[in-house]
Amino acid sequence: MVKSMTGFGRAEKQNGKYQCKAEIRSVNNRFIEINARLPKSFIELEQPLKKLIKDHCARGSFDLTLSLEQNGEETADLVLKANLPLARQYAQAFGEIRDALGLTSELDINTLAGLRDLVKVEPFTLDPASGELAIQTVTEALAGLQQMRTEEGGNLHADISSRIDDIEQLALEIRNRQGAVTQEYQNRLRERVRVLTEGIDLDPARLAQEVALLADRADVTEEIIRLGSHLKQFRSLMSQEGPVGRKLEFITQEINREVNTIGSKTVDATVSSAVIDIKSDLEKIREQLQNIE
Repeated sequence: MVKSMTGFGRAEKQNGKYQCKAEIRSVNNRFIEINARLPKSFIELEQPLKKLIKDHCARGSFDLTLSLEQNGEETADLVLKANLPLARQYAQAFGEIRDALGLTSELDINTLAGLRDLVKVEPFTLDPASGELAIQTVTEALAGLQQMRTEEGGNLHADISSRIDDIEQLALEIRNRQGAVTQEYQNRLRERVRVLTEGIDLDPARLAQEVALLADRADVTEEIIRLGSHLKQFRSLMSQEGPVGRKLEFITQEINREVNTIGSKTVDATVSSAVIDIKSDLEKIREQLQNIE
């Protein structure tokens, strides 16, 4: 069953300390492209998360958004940490100065707050359990996205199959019409030759041979056979699992090639009308294939 490249998935998970939220959106793309918007603390997870998406999806343009909250508030990318070893050294040095000069004042926090490097700014780091939480959350969001892509793929499958049914019916009408078309064309050629050569003696056998050759050039039996083969292959691909969008696009080009040849060779209004209808269906199928994985 074919899958669409359009989808959306969202998930929230928590482990008691953190709450993680993930959203994934995808639209059609000839290849696969993944844009990840992650907190700086998750930067080391960017490649594993992209690989996770690639393991489940073959084509599409993906936008992944991931956030982390702690105690209901979004986690900052940077954290402040006290530089206690340096603070102790400051306190010891001030104590020595106080004792040496016979001072009586005590060292307070306001004094320490004005000193450099007593508070360190460091990147926020996650413990392994929180990293696993992020992977689990994205995996769940990805499952939701895949479900939507599958459901939309079912709708595309139904629409395209209906149009293939139409094309097969039109091709059958063209095939059934071939005998009459050939005979009518031969009759018109004979009449035209008769009018143009009135009063001139012609070899009936030679005339019949030339008429048959011209009529053969307008015969589209081979094209109809190849068209039927392409349509059968198209249906087979539609029923396969996995990404088949590019293969279907190629088969559609081959179908269109045969239809163009039929249209250029035909001399019958009924066949020409059927060709126009087939090309209309093919155009709509091509538009739908742009969104199949």
